[in-house]
Amino acid sequence: MLLRKFSITAAAFLLLMPLIGQNAQAANFSTQEVNEIHQFQKKYANLSHKRYTEANIYAKKPHLKKKFKAGVLKPAYIRTQVDYINYYRSLFGLTSVNTTKTSNVNAQKTAAVMAAINANPFVNQHGLPNEVKPSFISKSTWKLAKYTTETSNLNFNVSHQSAGDVITDLVTDHYNLTGSDTGHRAWLLSSRLSTTGIGAAYGKNGYRYSVQKVLNGNDMFRAASQPIVAYPSVRLFPEELAKGKNVLWSLYLSDQSYNSIPVITIKDLDTGITTNGTRVKNYSSSGYGHFKTIITYSPGNTNIVAGHEYEINIKGVYKYRFKVFKQDGTTDTTQYIKPQTNTNASMSSQTAVQSPFVLQNKLLQATIASETIIIPNETNDLLHTLTKKGWNQNYFHKTVRIKKKI
Repeated sequence: MLLRKFSITAAAFLLLMPLIGQNAQAANFSTQEVNEIHQFQKKYANLSHKRYTEANIYAKKPHLKKKFKAGVLKPAYIRTQVDYINYYRSLFGLTSVNTTKTSNVNAQKTAAVMAAINANPFVNQHGLPNEVKPSFISKSTWKLAKYTTETSNLNFNVSHQSAGDVITDLVTDHYNLTGSDTGHRAWLLSSRLSTTGIGAAYGKNGYRYSVQKVLNGNDMFRAASQPIVAYPSVRLFPEELAKGKNVLWSLYLSDQSYNSIPVITIKDLDTGITTNGTRVKNYSSSGYGHFKTIITYSPGNTNIVAGHEYEINIKGVYKYRFKVFKQDGTTDTTQYIKPQTNTNASMSSQTAVQSPFVLQNKLLQATIASETIIIPNETNDLLHTLTKKGWNQNYFHKTVRIKKKI
């Protein structure tokens, strides 16, 4: 690498460029993209955010001592977890999955076994390698628990998480005890996953032991529903999933093998700033998710901004672009910059305009608050403006009744 001297003035200019660029513009979103984003936001808003504790998670409470019984989860808890799994899979164009009765029963027995023995949440529990079978658990149940922990995503948490928070932990994989392999994500987003099973139980130590069955014997022979699963996803991706402590990015190839360590660059197409992916590793030999190639990396110093477009170049493997949006549309107040018609115009002459998301998200807030929206009169500027700007031209008109107040 050649090093060149440059002046203090030039250095100062370079330091200022990122700040100028970040305020200069934002990506242009097509009408189709805005509508797709709004549909994702509507799906997310409709997901249950109910928090669960030991007191409200069971339909039948387990007995974790002599005469061991695994208990039964409330159907709403299982249903919510499946809804979150399928919501996240939809971001990547993956097929939906459902549970089977057998998988749910086995996952629940496994969660109850871990809860009964207060399995150490800070060590690997796949296969229960460091645990000893207590006398009140049968050999067949213990054998089942060892097998199911080997073929499931496991999550241990003491907070009062919602059913969906457990799945969010798995897809972001920021609590991965084994490091940066993003194996939980790979199984959750497997392009060959057909069914799953859900289990959860509380130990005396206060931990909720969660089990999501992900490895099914016949799945490896299924045709992949997508050849490539990139995280962040191609085209559109939520800001909330792209950033956060220990949230690594990844690239999975269903049928193509790549065994080297690639160089990765990430370019913000709105600021022109390019950063390097760091901690790049290849875990292809692990076979997580039945993927042939598994590459993980950190976005490093990349600044993730809702409304911006990024280009990821995994050199020699894959190159793609994605635009960032806020998953929680009710808090999206992102402002965009109107594109310049004169490329020689100064930055100060650009006019800030309201994001197309802001208008639609006001509608989203209204529908979440109530199915019936009351419009008092035309002096109500907000609602009157919304009705004039296309309220009846988006899909909300199918689900929302608008009434005039008498």
